[in-house]
Amino acid sequence: MIQEQTRVSGPAPYQTTVHAEAFRSGLYDRFLGGLVDFSGRTWQCIMVSSGSITRLKSDSEEHIAAPAIVWTPKDVEVRNRAKAGSHGIVLTIGESTLTNAIGHKPEAATLRLMSEREFNLTLDAKSDITQTLSSCLAAIFRELEGEQTGMDTVIEAQIRIMLVALWRAGVNEMINAASYKGSNLTLERFRHLLEAHLRERWTVQRFASELHISPDRLHDICSRTLGRPPQRLIQDRLVVEAQTLLQRSHQTLDQIADYLGFRSTPQFSAFFKAQTGIPPGAFRKAIRQKDRSEELAQTKTYADWP
Repeated sequence: MIQEQTRVSGPAPYQTTVHAEAFRSGLYDRFLGGLVDFSGRTWQCIMVSSGSITRLKSDSEEHIAAPAIVWTPKDVEVRNRAKAGSHGIVLTIGESTLTNAIGHKPEAATLRLMSEREFNLTLDAKSDITQTLSSCLAAIFRELEGEQTGMDTVIEAQIRIMLVALWRAGVNEMINAASYKGSNLTLERFRHLLEAHLRERWTVQRFASELHISPDRLHDICSRTLGRPPQRLIQDRLVVEAQTLLQRSHQTLDQIADYLGFRSTPQFSAFFKAQTGIPPGAFRKAIRQKDRSEELAQTKTYADWP
């Protein structure tokens, strides 16, 4: 019997992009997590408590035996099949929820980098990690079922704890050893610095200096790897932060402008309108209208950084 808890959008300013499902495949194999569809990018976290699952790709199959956890950006070309008798949990996470969960503390760049990769981790002899992940997933189920005030904040905190636990378990080092190049390391360091000094409004020259490279070199790495120059990445990240504050906080425009390091509210308003096409006050009002909330919430993203 499948136990399923989901959040359905209501009159809230935005839709919670989290779906949790406990699966138990019984006598037959079953496919997992195929019915959840959020706008924008989506990630899946599958905890296999017993039995096994098979990830069916176009050119290969990957068998994962319990106990294990799988993290992957969702790919419509990949299907997950649980073997008869297997059970576990599938957590599907939308882009806005993952972005808020990762946050903007110095370690956020590492967590974001890790979340963009597909990986699986065997949980044998990792009882502390297993307990942490299980506790977080149980808390997410409770929050989705209760739908109480602050539900989104609690769920995002649990996802962040899960990512930190996986980071501590060595997942990031495993990914780095397999796929990192010099330009990726520079980008990760750039992201670390940007997250740490976003509100200080550093210039591209200052970032380049801290990275011990020239501004032209930083421009080349960002443009060649991401298709956007560093100044655009800085502006996009600042817009994401402003949108989050307008959407989720009760701070005034004056307070947000000061918090983000602008000299004045008019300067902040001019910047925000130039980047999004709408003044911040109008954005805050419109985001609370159900018919436009999803459209406006996805105006900017920075989850496509490597």
